[in-house]
Amino acid sequence: MITPRQEALIASIIQEFIETAEPVSSKYLEETGFFGLSSATIRAEMNELEDQGYLMHLHTSGGRVPTDKAYRYLVDNLMADQGLGLAAELKRKVQSGLTGLGSDPRDINKRVAHLLSNISENLVVAGIAEQDDFYKFGLSSLFEMPEFREFNKVFQLTSFFEEFENMFNHLERELLGEEMRIFIGKESPFENIREETVIFARYNLPDNCIGSLTLIGPTRMDYGKNIGLIKYTTEELNKLAKKT
Repeated sequence: MITPRQEALIASIIQEFIETAEPVSSKYLEETGFFGLSSATIRAEMNELEDQGYLMHLHTSGGRVPTDKAYRYLVDNLMADQGLGLAAELKRKVQSGLTGLGSDPRDINKRVAHLLSNISENLVVAGIAEQDDFYKFGLSSLFEMPEFREFNKVFQLTSFFEEFENMFNHLERELLGEEMRIFIGKESPFENIREETVIFARYNLPDNCIGSLTLIGPTRMDYGKNIGLIKYTTEELNKLAKKT
């Protein structure tokens, strides 16, 4: 059972890890004034959360990093409590990026994939159900992140792309009727990317086509921003499809 203070601790550690990609120590949290607690008290809470599977040590560091379970808890509980509204500045960027879209589903998908990869700084793939047209943007952004600088990670992503079309069609059939699904780490149905997070969303396009967005990034991604971004964008695309 997670206490409110432990919930806040999970959120604080995730937020710091998202920003720095470095393990978070109890000493650091004490210095930030977390609940006015001492380092020893924070460390005891961290130990309990580690025992429950929400935190883990990374290499020999004394700090902790979130596990897939912690990110899942954040998405399922903390985000639900706070809502998933998108910042006004990001809404304006989406609106500007969607301005002047025509009615060609492929052109729309290409624009959307490029737009969302720029805003999220993650990899975005846009496709159309039952077709083999895919637009991929943002791979270079991933390779700039600490998680993707090792050769084996590059190889895994390359292998993923080689098999993506078959996996995409399988995912399309599996998630038929669902608007969005989030796979965190080992939850991923894709064998080559089980240390990342995959956000999959469906939306309507002109000519009775169904579009799909797949956003791929590190598990330490900004979930509030990325989920809100995809929800808002797909809502706008659904509105656009109704007008055509």
